[in-house]
Amino acid sequence: MKVVSICLCLFFMFTTIDVNSQAYLDDDNPWILGFGLNVIYDSGEGINGVFDVKDNYNYSNPFRIVIEKRFKNDYGFEVAGSFNRFLEGKNVNGSIAREDTNFFGIEGMFKYYLTNLYLNKYRAMYEGYMSSGVGVGFYDGEMATTANVGIGINYYITESLRLNGQVTGNFSVDNSKVGSNYIQYNLGFIIRLKDDDFN
Repeated sequence: MKVVSICLCLFFMFTTIDVNSQAYLDDDNPWILGFGLNVIYDSGEGINGVFDVKDNYNYSNPFRIVIEKRFKNDYGFEVAGSFNRFLEGKNVNGSIAREDTNFFGIEGMFKYYLTNLYLNKYRAMYEGYMSSGVGVGFYDGEMATTANVGIGINYYITESLRLNGQVTGNFSVDNSKVGSNYIQYNLGFIIRLKDDDFN
């Protein structure tokens, strides 16, 4: 019973944080900087290989950086760069990789923060969004183009700091020999910068 009481107290404490601590004016559409890690699933096995982390997931040097501009409160546009490496012996695009391949991807994504439809955006502990856009991947310098769709969530830590999680499906749209469909999982932190910070 004591544990339940403590959990309830913590719940109410975190869900009744002062409005001022998260208040953003309607005309306050911040710049956002982000950094974190990414994991790429590109086995070519569809959902059949999702749980085989050792053989089907790539997470060597998995750094990711993001810059985003929010506008009209509910929308945003981000440009992100991801670094990773496909290691020899992993399942990549339906076959076993014979050598390590360095990967760099850059994408532009339009985002819609759909939780603003039913949550008070000035008090909510999280915000969820859908995204779509295009990307370019470089596999040891060879280029491939993708169309991307994704979902993500930002969880409140402080007024300017959020924890971000995102899943993006990347679908090959050209005839590149190196391109393929893959899923990218991202986890990191974002920092909100108000327009006033640049004045």
